[in-house]
Amino acid sequence: MGPKRQLSIRARLTLFFVISIAVVLAFTGVALVNLVHRSLVTSATNQIEDAFAQTQARFATSTLSPFAEVVLPMHGDVVVQVTNSSGTKVWAASSAIADAPVLAHGSVDATARSGLALTLVHSPRTAGTLSQISEGQVQTIATTRGPGLIFGYVYGTPIAHSVGVLLVSVVISFPLLLLLSGGLIWLGIGLALAPVESIRRRVDVIAARDLSERVPVTGGDDEIARMARTVNAMLDRLESSSKFQQEFVSNASHELRSPLTTLLATVERAASDQDNANWAQVTDIIMREGRRLDGLIEDLFWLARLDENQIETISVDVDLDDLLFEEAQRIRTMSELSVDTSMVQPTRVVGDPSMLKRMIRNVVDNASRYATSELRFGSRYDGPFAEVSVADDGEGIDVAQSARFFGRFVRADSARSRRSGGTGLGLSIVTDIVTRHGGSVRFVEVAKGSKVELRVRRDGQRS
Repeated sequence: MGPKRQLSIRARLTLFFVISIAVVLAFTGVALVNLVHRSLVTSATNQIEDAFAQTQARFATSTLSPFAEVVLPMHGDVVVQVTNSSGTKVWAASSAIADAPVLAHGSVDATARSGLALTLVHSPRTAGTLSQISEGQVQTIATTRGPGLIFGYVYGTPIAHSVGVLLVSVVISFPLLLLLSGGLIWLGIGLALAPVESIRRRVDVIAARDLSERVPVTGGDDEIARMARTVNAMLDRLESSSKFQQEFVSNASHELRSPLTTLLATVERAASDQDNANWAQVTDIIMREGRRLDGLIEDLFWLARLDENQIETISVDVDLDDLLFEEAQRIRTMSELSVDTSMVQPTRVVGDPSMLKRMIRNVVDNASRYATSELRFGSRYDGPFAEVSVADDGEGIDVAQSARFFGRFVRADSARSRRSGGTGLGLSIVTDIVTRHGGSVRFVEVAKGSKVELRVRRDGQRS
């Protein structure tokens, strides 16, 4: 079973906004219907109360006929009916319901504002009139016949009918509005995402064809322009990384091929003439090239782990002066070079001991390859930094061009370095280590030979 297919961003955004609009429209429709209903009820209540006041004023100043039913004028959409207290006889009624029988009875209700509640009388005689009225109210009234009840109703245009018409209008119009909104949102999001899709297609072509090409950047500083610039910056890094990887693989292959070729050629010559072969020389060549291969593979492995951030680092107190004294003893044991440590001062920093030891050893090994007779070590504090220097009395280098020697597979003298076991990676590793310890490395000008100056932070802060 394949992975579940998801909706596109355009479809998901459109669905989200359509649902949001639907919720808003639903609340709006309910609020609108409720508001209109309340408004109609309030208006009807006011009209009925006004009709009650006019009717009571008329009956207070005129004599009510003891036999005939009084026909009252209409009060807008309001009709009234006056009955006796027992609700058995109609004394007066508006013209629209003049022939109607008693339509309702009044009963005591303490919760009502007038103290009376209205109960409609449902019968075949009242059915036609009841279908035309709504929102009834009842009050007591004083007449020349005695106390009675006055009933008021909205006539001809029932509130329920008006609210029903509004509700039907809302139910019909809101889906159409929602459909129209959904279409506009779909088009708008499509237009907004069109530049993004254009950038995606462009990056797809660049990734498959040529990393040197770039995404066109539109003017302005909106999200699309910033994304295009970010994508181009990423492509710059990818192109640099790709070129660096290709150069690294090419250089590594070349460096590995050279000692292997020497080993194979030496063994083949010795095997072809075993009786006359100089086995001591063969052994010396195999050991020398084997050590060179071992050193190169170790450096390559270390750099690969460093590039992938797989080297675990610790922070402890490290005495750089002790590391220099150890290196001085090692060089004196392994070679005839003299080592001057008179400038080494107590210098303690916080850092990774194995990295700092490798840093100093790589610089010392590099200097020993080019030294004629002497190496000079030094260490001291310089503000927040600890400074270590390693100098030799060799031929020296052009300090102005020395920055390139800290790149990978770069040598001042390739032939001489290979004979002495150099891999061209030592100073590159030094650069990575001092950078991790918040420092720097450089060649400085001296009267004779060359001198490397290392600076690392004393407090262990890393970049």
